Amino acid sequence: MAHKKKKEPEVKEDYTFIPPDFNEREFLEKDLKVTKTVLITALLAVLFGVVAYLTTDISFVLGLLVILAGAVGLKYIFQVLPWDFSSVENKTWLGNGALVFFLGLGIWILLLNPPFGDNVAPEIDDLQVWAGDVQLNRPYNNVPVGELITINATIADNGALSTVQFSFQGPESFTGNMTVGADGRHELSHTFPISGTGTYNFVITATDEAGNVRTVTGSLNVVVV
Repeated sequence: MAHKKKKEPEVKEDYTFIPPDFNEREFLEKDLKVTKTVLITALLAVLFGVVAYLTTDISFVLGLLVILAGAVGLKYIFQVLPWDFSSVENKTWLGNGALVFFLGLGIWILLLNPPFGDNVAPEIDDLQVWAGDVQLNRPYNNVPVGELITINATIADNGALSTVQFSFQGPESFTGNMTVGADGRHELSHTFPISGTGTYNFVITATDEAGNVRTVTGSLNVVVV
């Protein structure tokens, strides 16, 4: 009868953990450089946002290009600074470039709006013409004489409006300030006399407290119904 062969016990290899070389000084210096680049990048982003704001009167596109150029050329800007940032990794530069773009854009938008500034003209939307309780359709060719005509529109601004003026020229001329009605829309009412039939060209001029102006033009044909 054959004897079973005993299984030899597995010999376990001794394993000794050898920690990798770690230069604490080098690690801290690199970490400080990365932190320094973030702080300087934030200051540059603020600077680019201010420069973009100062170019707004020339062109909004120019302001956007200023911020974009700062984000793309950030690494080259750091090369002229009196510090060595050669050990900073490319992924860090990509993150800092995104910081310049978004923070610079935010500073620019912040400066464009009150209380810092206002370079945005008011908006005039949803112009309507009413004859009594009946809303007239464009092109307003059948505006009846002798009936109260109300012209209203939604007028808004990112700051505060100074004046909203309505004027028309035709068989008779008229200029007046539009007032805010119960529905929050600016409106003006006028009755055309029998002798005032004909075509009128009108202009709505909205001016905000910063002096920005928006105008909307149109025409009315006043007839005897």
